[in-house]
Amino acid sequence: MPVGTRKNRLYGLALPIIGRRCRWNTLQKSGETPVDLSIPLRRVLKHHHVVGSCVQLLRNDHVSECYSAGFASLSPSVPVDENTYFRTASVAKMVLALLVMRLQTLGLLNVQEDISAFWGALIRNPHSPETPIPLSSLLSHTSGIVDSPLYFRSFLNPVSVNEILADAGCFAPRKPLKVFEYSNFAAGLCGCLLEKRFDLSLEALARRHLFVPLYAHATFDLSTLAGKTVADDYRVLPASHTPAFSAHARLAASAPLGTPDPQTHYMLASGSLFLTAEALLNLSLPLIDGRSPDGKIFLSPTSLRQMKTPLSNWPEPDVRMRHGMGLLELDDPAVFPGRLYGHQGFAYGAVNGVFITGNGNGFVSLNSGASEQRVGHLSCLNRDLIRVCLAGD
Repeated sequence: MPVGTRKNRLYGLALPIIGRRCRWNTLQKSGETPVDLSIPLRRVLKHHHVVGSCVQLLRNDHVSECYSAGFASLSPSVPVDENTYFRTASVAKMVLALLVMRLQTLGLLNVQEDISAFWGALIRNPHSPETPIPLSSLLSHTSGIVDSPLYFRSFLNPVSVNEILADAGCFAPRKPLKVFEYSNFAAGLCGCLLEKRFDLSLEALARRHLFVPLYAHATFDLSTLAGKTVADDYRVLPASHTPAFSAHARLAASAPLGTPDPQTHYMLASGSLFLTAEALLNLSLPLIDGRSPDGKIFLSPTSLRQMKTPLSNWPEPDVRMRHGMGLLELDDPAVFPGRLYGHQGFAYGAVNGVFITGNGNGFVSLNSGASEQRVGHLSCLNRDLIRVCLAGD
């Protein structure tokens, strides 16, 4: 993923010349709608070199039409449809925050609790050993827990949570709650803390408190998706026919997540969630007014307010984005004339997004590879989808 203004400009110049060409021409639509977005959506997806995509619309608090195009796999050739499962990448962090806030609504935790109380052992930043680290700070990326070199090495040579926390490189040299610094490990650690507190796997907790009550076909447990269409992920620049993320290979190597393992499950909540586009939209519905699809209170007013209250600005100033607890706030008239809430996900070439307005409109976009060009932190693909999908809002 290109980082920085200069790299993004170079990426944008190179993409039309040496980027992967789209191998699809038609866009399928399911569901009735007063406005057919097939033509502008096809234009946007083609422009951003999307390998395969599913875009699900929300209109007036109700799940509306779904558009799909392209391929979940290039070899063998498998088309995307509305039932395709995608790896969400960092959108999983928003779903994790929803789970935490649902548990708080049920009175089972408080986001201001010291994470040491969850872990059963003291967790402190050695640069500020007297300062408690609240659970909320893991969700808002203000905990001072960062992605250390040891954490990145653990992708190939797994280590335990305790080993990572014992490494001084895991902590920024400052007090917690002072500075925003995006951290995948902090989000993953949050999932481990939930497993430790409730003695249930993150999958079991999410299924009980999120996926089932919100009618969402979603899972952290890839092994449960045998026989389903799960999308690969491809880089479009440089173009490669080999997936950067092979769903087939990962599925073959997956093991059930039926039991909790807080020491090793820190890769789940940061990005390893698999779901359909409709499932992600169902999970996002409580962000509107705290209610579930059947109209019941799902998030308390306090929990919803905590999620939607920005705590820090995103460091790149090009687009006005702020971050709360697992939730982005986009407030930039150059992109959209109002506030949007949601999240983005970038990994292995996939560029995902979910954006919801305050009056019940929005969309989910999941894909198997696309242009990774950004302006600030906002994906250029998501920017154009916002303009098309929410043009009438």
